[in-house]
Amino acid sequence: MIKQTKPQTGSALPVLGPALFGAVVGGTAAAAKGIRQIRNNEASKNEVIKNIARETGTTAVAAGTAGAVAGSLKIGPVLSGLTLVAVATGVKYAMDSMFPPAKAAAASPDKKHAPLVMSEGATKPAKSPRKKAAPKSTTQKTKSTETKTAEVKTGDTEE
Repeated sequence: MIKQTKPQTGSALPVLGPALFGAVVGGTAAAAKGIRQIRNNEASKNEVIKNIARETGTTAVAAGTAGAVAGSLKIGPVLSGLTLVAVATGVKYAMDSMFPPAKAAAASPDKKHAPLVMSEGATKPAKSPRKKAAPKSTTQKTKSTETKTAEVKTGDTEE
């Protein structure tokens, strides 16, 4: 016979699985983005390593928290999935606000960029001409309902 055991309520095991999965997914995505940044000379290796570590940690915390919340609610699979998405998104947003990514290094002086200040001879762009108002309608108003009602009651009609 197989002995069935109840899950331990105070155990960290239900949190570790989602946290580990979140760390793998977040770290992999950050590494792929970092490789592209290094190849395009958009970031240094140290900045990319810091961003990978930050993404791995924050995604792990978000996924672990979402797994713990969804697991403790004992709701159906659809609501559990929605809970996972909502909680993980909120926690990841909060974590990214607390730990912003490393700033990219300033552009090297040999790279050319647009001037930061307008030259003295430059002119401001011309304003577009104003649009004309739509023509007013030329329909005539008929007698108001009150006037017609009063005429019917008194018997006065124009003929």
